[in-house]
Amino acid sequence: MAKKKNQQIGRYKVLGELGRGAMGVVYRAKDPALDREVALKTINLADEAEERIAYEKRFFQEAKAAGKLTHPNIVTTYDFGEEEGVAYMAMELLEGTELRDRLKDGALPPAEAVDIGRQVADALAFAHERGVVHRDVKPGNIMLVARGQAKIMDFGIARMRSAADFKTSTGMVLGTPKYMSPEQIAGLPVDNRSDIFSLGVVLYEMLTGVRLFAGDDVTQITHNVTSTEPEPPTRLNPELPAMLDFILARALKKDPAVRYQDAYELAADLGTCLAELRVNEAIEDADKEPARDTTKTVKLDQVDSAPAAHSIVKDTRLPVSHQFDSSAALTRVRKPSRREPRSVLQAPHAVGFLRRITKDAQARRLALVWLVFALAGTWIALGG
Repeated sequence: MAKKKNQQIGRYKVLGELGRGAMGVVYRAKDPALDREVALKTINLADEAEERIAYEKRFFQEAKAAGKLTHPNIVTTYDFGEEEGVAYMAMELLEGTELRDRLKDGALPPAEAVDIGRQVADALAFAHERGVVHRDVKPGNIMLVARGQAKIMDFGIARMRSAADFKTSTGMVLGTPKYMSPEQIAGLPVDNRSDIFSLGVVLYEMLTGVRLFAGDDVTQITHNVTSTEPEPPTRLNPELPAMLDFILARALKKDPAVRYQDAYELAADLGTCLAELRVNEAIEDADKEPARDTTKTVKLDQVDSAPAAHSIVKDTRLPVSHQFDSSAALTRVRKPSRREPRSVLQAPHAVGFLRRITKDAQARRLALVWLVFALAGTWIALGG
């Protein structure tokens, strides 16, 4: 489907090509009604071959699913329609880098990886609350844009309940096997816990640089997904906090009944882990930098957590106490500035009787009453 000069699809004026797939093209286009640029995803509906009909179904399923979701970490869908045998969907134009491309250079810094995982988990929880299961969470469907923000893309197979979710005979794969959950590979019904497993695989790869269930072919990959137990990430990267071993072990359980039951729980635990990583980074920076008269404030992103509606396991969130950032206070105690009052850093003195009388008005009044009664008693005892 070649782009003609000055081509227009619906009301959108095509400006250039962003990407091309087997069944369609994604264009950069201009919406004259709102004077903004959009990403225009198209699919050619002229050919009625079986696979093209399936892709058409996926395309409109994506438009309906994504159109329900307005969240800072989900790509926004503006409009969709059909014109002259071409179905199109206008979406938010993202300027950034796919996570897939970032991972070509290996593992990400731990704090960045955990932050991306937390954002994606929060977005998935938002979609799950509205009855949408993504079913294809992978690095190629996560875009990294400005200021460290992550965006989930491509809800093309969301909520499609067919038991045959991927086929190898024709080469068409609906979903990516090495990021699928065991129940998805087995052709069983899937729910929000399947997305949690897939995100766990992505997070493992971000933290270690290792593709968890890689294989030479689909058969080997599916065997690894259903049978191989992942190695704790701290064994591959000892600098990672042990908390991540717990989080990933929980997210990657083969049995969905003992996995995280709610993506908000996963987001909350990742938020706690992120706070610990940033505290450690702040302390390391303080050790490297010379003493200064200023202190460093570390921002702790708040993560809203919501209990699972039908949770069948206990809440797996980590202790709330870990979420408090004490790095600035520790730095002040370890390396006080010249302006820091010495009394702040000293242990309090024992409070004696005389100190209480001189410092506390109520204690003085009590001592005075006691003295009056003592003198009166003495005067009476001596015969008045």
